[in-house]
Amino acid sequence: MWLEVPTKRLRGEGSRADNVWLRECLRRLTKVELSGEHKGDPWGAVVLAQWHIVQGGSVARLLIPPAGVHALRSPTTFTKIEATAAHQLSGHGRRLYTILADKKRLGRPHWTFSVEELRALLGVDDKKSYSRWNNFRQWVLEPALEGINDYGTVTVKMTPEKRGRSVHAVRFDWRWKDPHDAAETAIENERHSSTRRKRQDTDDAPPMIEEPKEAARLWWEKLSDAERDSWADHIGRETEIGGIMRSRPERIIREMAFEESGKALPPTPAKTPQDQERG
Repeated sequence: MWLEVPTKRLRGEGSRADNVWLRECLRRLTKVELSGEHKGDPWGAVVLAQWHIVQGGSVARLLIPPAGVHALRSPTTFTKIEATAAHQLSGHGRRLYTILADKKRLGRPHWTFSVEELRALLGVDDKKSYSRWNNFRQWVLEPALEGINDYGTVTVKMTPEKRGRSVHAVRFDWRWKDPHDAAETAIENERHSSTRRKRQDTDDAPPMIEEPKEAARLWWEKLSDAERDSWADHIGRETEIGGIMRSRPERIIREMAFEESGKALPPTPAKTPQDQERG
């Protein structure tokens, strides 16, 4: 990504106008290395790949490589992920995420809790069904970790620790997500729940939404105002109900337009006898 920024803005208020210090800072940034591992493959880059000061020293042209863009956006990206995790995680997942986040801020890559302590922290120490380790692991810990690894800023691994034949403690190991992984997590978090982690092969395909009404809404929002007006005229802005012409709601227009556009809606499940009795 090429950026053009006024050098005055980069220098800051009250700084020298000759760009001497700015040039030194830019030179240093070309030596700041980034590295990580994305999907098991190592990568490396620099924050700033190339720079020019042009227009008599008034403008700086900066070339930021893709990895640098991800790194510079990371604070905002991670904040967005944290906010999503707080809303999307289940009660147990949200509690465990908070507990691990507190330990993570201490700079430790892992932490070990006794099983009794963990049950108390997660608020299930009074539930007899979770007194057995297998139930506690299957119905509390594993779903919580699955949500954290899917929605959160860290990848967490759980290791039970035994004393004799019984599990007496649980160790959690975590690592910060790579800037590339974090960017993908942020994108997935913005997708409809029915399409998370599903691949869409082409950009011009209909939205991968299993809910018909949601698919129609997303398709409609991508149209321009002129295209929406054209579709509304084609479908008909009014319909006859009880011998009276009434305006069609936009929701009905967009669903009819979506279906007629060739992006057919998924078939609606057949009603069961019980549904039919309810009307």
